[in-house]
Amino acid sequence: MKLKQNLYNAILKHYQSQKETALYQLNLAFENPVAVGEHPKIVEDSIVLIRTISEADEAIEALNSYFGDVND
Repeated sequence: MKLKQNLYNAILKHYQSQKETALYQLNLAFENPVAVGEHPKIVEDSIVLIRTISEADEAIEALNSYFGDVND
């Protein structure tokens, strides 16, 4: 059972980390545009970050839906 919990937690943390990193980068762009500087692809890069957040949310939901009982 411990091995299953470790795998579950590793996968969950992977997607949580991806999401948090993307959120940080988007918040930086929205709140501190000076930090972004001259970034000609800010819109395209932001779209990629939104997609990353969405995919991470979806993966976390699927993980919880199918394997959420691993920690029981």
